[in-house]
Amino acid sequence: MPKGSAELLKALNEALSEELASIIQYMYHHVMGQGMASPAVLAMFKSHAMDEMGHAYAIAERIDLLGGEPTAVVGPIKVGGDLKKMLQDDLDGEYRAIDMYGRYLKLAAKDDDPVTRRLLEEILATEEGHANEWEAVLAK
Repeated sequence: MPKGSAELLKALNEALSEELASIIQYMYHHVMGQGMASPAVLAMFKSHAMDEMGHAYAIAERIDLLGGEPTAVVGPIKVGGDLKKMLQDDLDGEYRAIDMYGRYLKLAAKDDDPVTRRLLEEILATEEGHANEWEAVLAK
């Protein structure tokens, strides 16, 4: 059974905490955006929440497999404001996730953990896709 370094397990728990926050933030935006936005944007909030849930589940499983204990701590959540603010908060969150996963990929490579590296690469690709979608909606 593989064993993760303390540094990698800490990083994965930080990622899990951020994913848990993203689930809640996207769910909140989906619910609070009702009546304010086009159905397409609301569907994106819901879809992204489901993507983040998949990320959180996969990270928690990996932490457990590496001998760690998955956190139940939820990272910071940004809620409130008009639809444009919600979209910008979500885009900013995706930018933070892209930066975070880029750093954690290097850590997984340093730990010679190709399975964690592949997991993080898949998550990073999804986060980049989310950022691209929000940039398109916000015309950035």
